[in-house]
Amino acid sequence: MSDLAKTLEGIVGGEHARVGEGTRAYAVDGWVPTVVVSPGTVEEVSAVLAACSKADAAVVPWGGGAHMGLGSSPKKVDVVLALGRMNQVIDHEPGDMTSTVQAGMALSHFQSHLGRHGQFLSLDPPGGSRATIGGILAANASGPRRLRYGAARDLLIGLRVVNADGTVTKGGAKVVKNVTGYDMNKLYVGSLGTLGVIVEATFRLYPIPPAERTWVASFPTALKAGEAIAGVLGSSIVPSAVELLNDTAAVTVGAQSGVTRGLGGVLLAVSVASVPEAVEAQIQTVRGMMREAGDGLVLDGQAHERFWAAVRDLDPGDGALMVLKASVLPARVAEAMEYGERLAAQQGLRVAIVSEAATGVLRYSFRVDGGADRLVRLAGVVDPLRAFAAGAKGSLVVLQAPPEVKATVDVWGPIGQSFALMQRLKDQFDPGRILNPGRFVGGI
Repeated sequence: MSDLAKTLEGIVGGEHARVGEGTRAYAVDGWVPTVVVSPGTVEEVSAVLAACSKADAAVVPWGGGAHMGLGSSPKKVDVVLALGRMNQVIDHEPGDMTSTVQAGMALSHFQSHLGRHGQFLSLDPPGGSRATIGGILAANASGPRRLRYGAARDLLIGLRVVNADGTVTKGGAKVVKNVTGYDMNKLYVGSLGTLGVIVEATFRLYPIPPAERTWVASFPTALKAGEAIAGVLGSSIVPSAVELLNDTAAVTVGAQSGVTRGLGGVLLAVSVASVPEAVEAQIQTVRGMMREAGDGLVLDGQAHERFWAAVRDLDPGDGALMVLKASVLPARVAEAMEYGERLAAQQGLRVAIVSEAATGVLRYSFRVDGGADRLVRLAGVVDPLRAFAAGAKGSLVVLQAPPEVKATVDVWGPIGQSFALMQRLKDQFDPGRILNPGRFVGGI
């Protein structure tokens, strides 16, 4: 055991430090850490980072592992800092509709706690039961509810962070208020753990709606569905989510949820949440606006929950996987979906596409079977799809891909004039460059 490993074991305890074979489950793009430590307190996180900084050891923060595919391959991995033991609700003020939670708590467990008080955190990113609060913030992950409630940056009101040298800083407050000055919290959201390790977060909450239902129907093409979406968004309807699935994703979601098997083609789902009378009225309005799609299906209760869980955690099947996330103008979503399908056909790939159609976010899950050139064919869709996204006033990043594909493509895409500022921030927050080295934009 190395001197650093012994030091870290002394900080967290022998039962919470892994070396040897036990570290392989925490490999990042093939890089296996020397040691995996699981601190149980902020003080232990601080001591671990201070020791790693002194030893010039590269540290990779790890929550539930749900978003570890994001980012370029690391330059090196010495220590994985696993935060799963830090999984407690620190404070919850139902009257103020705020709560502070440790970063290692799974979102699903946090929602269960809040649900007992009739409240919820309006984040629903991919990752299922594995996604943790810290991982969601570090990846800036969001889901269909973003349309109504906003993304993580909009819900976060306070953070506690351990810096690369072990110092602990706090930003924001435990109450929702408007202030002037710099909002430092937003620097850490989406920074992929390269500026500091998030250990606690405080959020604004929302009451659980009394009722929520989803109208689902199929369309022959994405462009036809796009016309229907424009009608919904231009009406008085207030949807919680508007989701568009290509036929491959629709078949998969139908099989996994068991509630939409009878619907084929491109699938459009509109969710509405409010008091029961308002939900019923708005669902009927949606149905009336889309008569050409037929009656469709109205989902509520468990059927509603199963459908959205399958959409969120879409599993596109076997074969090498690459997941891309594009953001485009909402008016170009249908076109972006059809273009992705054409690219997949040209490269001999399968693609399941799920889109938050009203906000312009698409998630492409490309699969490829055997063949010596299978990874080359996966990589071959990145640049054309990124060029399309740029032409649609958007961008594209690689959420997940085999390391061999990451080595041949630009994971993050063009950086623009903000890169110099990013470098200066990195110099200030992590001068030794020990936090997730090489994984962020431009190799930061």
